[in-house]
Amino acid sequence: MSDADQDFIAAAMPAFISEAGEQTDAIETLLLELEEQPDNRELLDTLFRCAHTVKGSAGIFGLNKVVEFTHHVETLLDRLRDGDLNLSPELSTLLLQCNDQIRFLVDSASNEAADTADQKDLRADLIVALCAYTDAAAPVLAATSASDPGQTGAALTIWSISARFGPETFRNGMDPLSIARYLQGLGTVKSMVCGIEGVPALVNLNPETCYLSFGMELESRATREDIEGAFSFVADDCELDVSAPETTGQKLVRAIEDMPGTPRLGDMLVSVGAVSQEKLTEVLSNQVQARGSAAGPKAKLGNLLETQAGVAPEVVEAALNKQQKTRETTGGEENRYIRVQADRLDLVINLLGELVIAGAGANLLARETRNVALIEANLHMNGLIEEIRNGTLGLRMVPVGETFSRFRRVVRDTASSLGKEVNFEIVGGEAELDKSMVEKIADPLMHLVRNSLDHGLEPPQERIAAGKPAAGKLILSARHETGAILIRIEDDGRGINRERVLQRAWNRGLIEPGTVPSDDVINMMIFEPGFSTAEQVTNLSGRGVGMDVVRRNIEALRGSIRLNSRAGHGLQVDIRLPLTLAIIDGFLVGVGKAKFVLPLGSVVEVIEAGGQHVRVDATGRHCVELRGAVLPVVRLRSLYHIESSLPERTSVVVVSSPRGKYGIEVEVLLGQQQTVIKPLGRLFKTLRGISGSSILGSGEVALILDVASLGELVTADLTKSSTAGIASA
Repeated sequence: MSDADQDFIAAAMPAFISEAGEQTDAIETLLLELEEQPDNRELLDTLFRCAHTVKGSAGIFGLNKVVEFTHHVETLLDRLRDGDLNLSPELSTLLLQCNDQIRFLVDSASNEAADTADQKDLRADLIVALCAYTDAAAPVLAATSASDPGQTGAALTIWSISARFGPETFRNGMDPLSIARYLQGLGTVKSMVCGIEGVPALVNLNPETCYLSFGMELESRATREDIEGAFSFVADDCELDVSAPETTGQKLVRAIEDMPGTPRLGDMLVSVGAVSQEKLTEVLSNQVQARGSAAGPKAKLGNLLETQAGVAPEVVEAALNKQQKTRETTGGEENRYIRVQADRLDLVINLLGELVIAGAGANLLARETRNVALIEANLHMNGLIEEIRNGTLGLRMVPVGETFSRFRRVVRDTASSLGKEVNFEIVGGEAELDKSMVEKIADPLMHLVRNSLDHGLEPPQERIAAGKPAAGKLILSARHETGAILIRIEDDGRGINRERVLQRAWNRGLIEPGTVPSDDVINMMIFEPGFSTAEQVTNLSGRGVGMDVVRRNIEALRGSIRLNSRAGHGLQVDIRLPLTLAIIDGFLVGVGKAKFVLPLGSVVEVIEAGGQHVRVDATGRHCVELRGAVLPVVRLRSLYHIESSLPERTSVVVVSSPRGKYGIEVEVLLGQQQTVIKPLGRLFKTLRGISGSSILGSGEVALILDVASLGELVTADLTKSSTAGIASA
């Protein structure tokens, strides 16, 4: 291999690994969906295309192991498509294991040492199992050449291939020569001509610009998809035409596919010569006469053209498909995607945060000048900054369903190993969340799902004895809720054994023996480090390791977790997370010289209430009367010991939290503004009620209030020490 080829592979390999990773994730999801819909031909075809894409892309990079192994998987999938095999649970398990092996081969493509003897033995066993289904002899792994496309049963075809590469091909890390070499491995090259008509004079030639094109005649048993797959990485930079000797029907079908616009069915067939105008007129007349008769079903034009005009069924089907595709794409452009490295997007968002702060500072200075034109210009600029902010943050938002779908395999395999039957359901997967948070929440969700499977859901015999269906139910859902996202894991299992948790807490000294706190406090004990109620240690749980990490990771994302258990009926785990970690719409308030920011989505209303209206109830908490109801109130001045004398007139900001509405007493209302979230230092991370900080346009630091945490302080059933602390606030 030349140095140029090695450079090409090194530059393009990360893109291949990323693309192949997406394809293997899709294969796993499709296999799990096929278990529920075994007769869904569309899912099966998509599954085959995903495996075929991995195989073709790997061939371009000379990854023979990936090509060889994926070919066996592809052969089995082909038999499923032909109806020779039915997808059984055992076959699905085998294909899932094969997909794991493909994923391993892709991930270790640049590290030959990772392919240990154990992995090779496993791969050989999987190939034997695959060949048992396909009635083929299991070959020695090294015997299959990457150049063999595996179409031994297909007829030899002479393909005409024409490829014109775009000027950016070299700059994008692609090499047309490597593609030509790969094609040579698919069969025999009968002829090849390199096009030089686009090459400029030497004085004008740019060595980084690609001017190449080539034409090739390739005799091969490969399919059109095999050949086009060789160009998958240069699809956006290449004009490609792959053709083969066609039958009359195939020529008509291709002519229909290449037609512009959306002509009527009959006109389409006449224009390509599938039927004469006279015959079409005759068939249309017969159709009109048939419609005028009340007897019998109304025949469709396509069926009449087949029976009365002798038009081939595949030609009629192609014309109908052409109409359908055109209708689907009319009025909108084809979606296009571009890959952007995450660190580049992070840099843009950081700069956007600084722009928001600078814009707030400019707006403050403009107001001080009292120059109307300058104030209006700044308002216009801030409006544009807000639009840029919303658009930029939207780039990072991804549906949580992509993460949720990974758990189908976890639930399937874990339930199987535990001997349990589980119906797993995903709800609200279209809800969007910041990509960085999606990645960080995946591991805590994984642990909670496994915990429900191991501790929560009972074995079938135990469920039947309890009057429940043999198969347990596990629901993973997501929905937006007041500027946050609520992720819920719900099962219909045992629930939390309140007495066992309480006994363990007494034994470990977490609670004074004999003390019985509220159910919420007892439930949250399972998040204490090393806490476990399991009778024995299993390969999934029982050591008391993990749940404390789950809580810590969720709180590190400014989120909260709450448990709702019904003994014998199930457990509901609610995780609330902010939609983004970067910038929010905030409501700025002041207490003394201190400034605080409330997330605007949690603000319900603001009421004026002088200091004399805020009273202390029988429990020692501050409250105010609001439309005939008692509203708990927290005084920031007392809670955080802010030096300020209580003014005659104060305001109470009514906010909504997971535990209900409550009020926050403040002295000054400073209005709405975009807030750039800055993390707190290690010293302040344990400060309750504060989730972060922000820099104002004036250069002052404002603390961002955690509405959910403050809500727990004023509405939860508290221990004596906590109640005393709130009373003083």
